[in-house]
Amino acid sequence: MTTSDERSLEDRIDEIESRTAIGELVAGYCEGVDRQNVERFVGLWHDDAAYLIPGGRGNFHGIAQIRESQTVIAKAWKETYHWTTNHTVQFESKDRAVGRSDVFAICKHHNDLISLVGGTYDDRYERRNGVWKFAERTVTRWFVSAGTDIQLLPPF
Repeated sequence: MTTSDERSLEDRIDEIESRTAIGELVAGYCEGVDRQNVERFVGLWHDDAAYLIPGGRGNFHGIAQIRESQTVIAKAWKETYHWTTNHTVQFESKDRAVGRSDVFAICKHHNDLISLVGGTYDDRYERRNGVWKFAERTVTRWFVSAGTDIQLLPPF
């Protein structure tokens, strides 16, 4: 069997492992926000990372501000349920990559009304000291529905 990929087997395996680690960052972001697990959320970011949410939510630079972002989100929403899809990753080098994913979220206001949110995450990931983390995430929200009285009932 021949291949046009001239990288070594070791480099190809490293890319597969890196893709897996980056995918876990994307999932961990949702898990940290939705479970209101600030330590889980903060652990996904490099100390000098940027978390950019245009449109009034704020831009957060550095780990202390990124931690504070979770207080801002908790003031806006009582509960959130995020799903990311269409995640793509392009490697710029062995230790740097960019990615994009789309997001759909169901967000419960503090008055129990529900909003639907759709958007895109544009990410920069970096591997430092052998660990992949977010270097930057920019959130573009495409829509936020008006709060409606949709009941989120437990399964029957």
